[in-house]
Amino acid sequence: MAVITAKDLQQMKRDGKKIAAAVVYDFQMTKIVERAGVDLLSVGDSLGRNVLGHDNVDECTVDDMIPFARAVVRGRERAIVSVDMPTTPSRGGVKTVAAAAKRFKEEAGVDMVKVDIRAHEEELFDEVAAVMEVGLEVYPQIGFPTQGATTGIQSGPEVEAHVMKWAHAIQDAGAALIDLTNVPPDVYERVCKSLTIPVIGGQAPQQADGKIQVMYSGIGGAAATIDRDDGRPNASKFAYDVMKGIIDGIHAGKWGTGQ
Repeated sequence: MAVITAKDLQQMKRDGKKIAAAVVYDFQMTKIVERAGVDLLSVGDSLGRNVLGHDNVDECTVDDMIPFARAVVRGRERAIVSVDMPTTPSRGGVKTVAAAAKRFKEEAGVDMVKVDIRAHEEELFDEVAAVMEVGLEVYPQIGFPTQGATTGIQSGPEVEAHVMKWAHAIQDAGAALIDLTNVPPDVYERVCKSLTIPVIGGQAPQQADGKIQVMYSGIGGAAATIDRDDGRPNASKFAYDVMKGIIDGIHAGKWGTGQ
């Protein structure tokens, strides 16, 4: 089975086909979403919180992410694999970003790196070229963050001008696609129509070229959702119920040989 390339994603946009992306962290997750038909696998730095238990996503490092990226690449059959550039290399400058991208390419075998330059486009834009120079596709994230001082949906003519400016600069630089966050649907639609490369995101409206879904949140896989009772998927409750029965059985001295 041929692996999807950046050019294939761009052809999907031209054909009017939506791109389905999933944030995954391990081999089994990868196998599940591959079977479900995912197009893009994103190894998010959110694994720092969701898997490693860090309090802040900024604590995640390249060393943390490489084993998970390697596992996703191992499980991949068809989808293109992207890995997030952690924030720590960005603090070290372009050379540090390039060195990190080189490690992701050589040690994990990923196809693409996502660099988050939201709200810092002017100072971080050179990271786009730094990733490409090591021979990887680049996938910049622009728009507005979901955490920090400037959060939530931003709108107005200045916002649209800012996003449009950097979206075109990214396309002209040779990026594969763009992750756009926290702009209203009408702005999202105009950005998508203005570009030839795909524009997707986690909070993307249906006017986008596709959507990213974090698998943990999509299936309700976080421990905090065990007591949720709102009709949404709750894989953590299922896992809890199964394991509670097994553990109670062990404590009672009753278990089957197949467990």
